Amino acid sequence: MEPTNEKLIVIARHTTSRALLLQSHLEAEGIDCFLSHENLVQGAFGSGVELRVRRSDMEKALKLIEMSKEEHGSGKEPAIKTLRQVRKILVPVDFSDASLKACTFALGLAAKLKAEIKLLHVYYNPVIDVVPFDTSHAYQVNLVNYLHEAEQNAKQQLIRLADDLKQRVSKGKADTKISYSLQNGIAAEEIVAMANHYRPGLIVLGTRGIGQQTSSLLGSVTARVIEKTSVPVLAIHEASRFTGIESFKNVLYATDFDESDHIALSRLINLLHPFHVQIYCVHISIGIKKPWQKVKMDSLKSLIDAEHPNAAIHYDILVSDDILNGLETFMRNQSIDVISLTNHNRGLMARLFTPSITKKILKRIDKPLFVFKSGD
Repeated sequence: MEPTNEKLIVIARHTTSRALLLQSHLEAEGIDCFLSHENLVQGAFGSGVELRVRRSDMEKALKLIEMSKEEHGSGKEPAIKTLRQVRKILVPVDFSDASLKACTFALGLAAKLKAEIKLLHVYYNPVIDVVPFDTSHAYQVNLVNYLHEAEQNAKQQLIRLADDLKQRVSKGKADTKISYSLQNGIAAEEIVAMANHYRPGLIVLGTRGIGQQTSSLLGSVTARVIEKTSVPVLAIHEASRFTGIESFKNVLYATDFDESDHIALSRLINLLHPFHVQIYCVHISIGIKKPWQKVKMDSLKSLIDAEHPNAAIHYDILVSDDILNGLETFMRNQSIDVISLTNHNRGLMARLFTPSITKKILKRIDKPLFVFKSGD
């Protein structure tokens, strides 16, 4: 079988074994499928084997591939994971305005979801890193006193905050359980460690945005937590106008058609079900719309419709010269209150030289950001 003069389009890239399987499946349906010979030599250890079909067969081929995923379960999540509810919420605090907003947001979520809250404060003493080995006894005594005082001050602030939140819960006639934990260390590391130990369904934390000069919980800490934990993270920007959890009506989910998007979107729907929000699932196409994007969006829609037939979800593909610009325009036009997306694991070189869309949003957009981890 040889290609004709009709232009061939790359529709997928897989390992050699998966590519050969899909080629057999497509050809059984009457679609000529060609594998790229260069990558075929490298096999599963290279960049992957490209599958190419004629332009006239592209839409049918993409639909068949999506159907194959569904039939073999690659696009589905075990029901127990999809339906898992948030029963614990971890709220890291540094007593800044941003973290206090996060506490208010967490209280609203916890009341609706019947969840408990654990406050976490991490205090860090730089002097620990610079203590010389030949210090005098008097210096060591002063250092011990200083560290003890720092710990006690942090503990008192944390207890006052917990008591204040408990009073607010009592006035609201809710029964939300609130506990707290005080840790000494580096904020991002301790937050991730607590998430592994406490096993919350959600982390809610305040952020001031990457690059701002502050001793408070930085956007860079938020980005680090998002990168290192598999728990969904809700980042509340200090500049966000917050009037209560009930005020949020419109939520944007930004999709790039990763296989994990269906899982994240399903979990988002489950989490927000008590709040009766409108969810907009949007893909930003650079330059022009591509035919394969509609096929992908239709496939995602069919999966979600099957699991959540009554959910209020709108699907759209928008054209823009830049992903972030496109998202910002859509958010203004639709009065979006919360933006959500899936953060993907990337290689070291990509992380070093290409800022992720998550970090860009943390820096530029002051709306609450809901982030799921790819494959979590």
